[in-house]
Amino acid sequence: MALKAPSGNNTSRQIAPEGAFVARCYQIVDLGTTMQTGQFPGKKRKVQFIFELPTETHAFEEGGEEKPFYARSIYNLSMNEKAVLRRDIESWAGKKMSNQIAEDFDIFTLVGKPCMVNLTHVTKGDMTYANIIGISPVPKGLVCPPAFNSPLCYNTEEHDDAIFAQLPEFIQDKIKMSDEWIARVSKPVTKVASFAPEIEVETEDDGFPF
Repeated sequence: MALKAPSGNNTSRQIAPEGAFVARCYQIVDLGTTMQTGQFPGKKRKVQFIFELPTETHAFEEGGEEKPFYARSIYNLSMNEKAVLRRDIESWAGKKMSNQIAEDFDIFTLVGKPCMVNLTHVTKGDMTYANIIGISPVPKGLVCPPAFNSPLCYNTEEHDDAIFAQLPEFIQDKIKMSDEWIARVSKPVTKVASFAPEIEVETEDDGFPF
């Protein structure tokens, strides 16, 4: 009789494959400022980018339509010269930006833009994730298919109920722990009209303002 321990790999959860793929950013979410632990502890404001992989699809529900896999990256919200967010945006555009442009850059303008992402699998505990380890421009001659998912941007400092309701519950829970959320809900309630902003999406890999 033998007794074998489980490997710890979650095989029932479908994740994006490893490799380099054409992708399109369809969601940028400001997660707000929370206390971080690890190598660089302290309060950090985080932002999450989600990319769809239109050429890599799967029927995630039995009998359902095939939908693109997705991959995400979470960054410190910083455009410092050494910041990973700035490094990846420059790599995405294929060119450097000046400090002045970096300071004024609106990251929400990246929603809808195509790119190439390089993915690798990383296992933590009993979960395996598809991590983005590189972003670059789409090579000339290669076309990114049209967007499948609707674009979405959320800013903790400009809260919108309609946009917030579209976020997964676990992301909502993260945002509710942020300093920005706590400061907002602590203020006296003032009734204001809420309008979901229209997001202009560019379908070609151009328009970087640097």
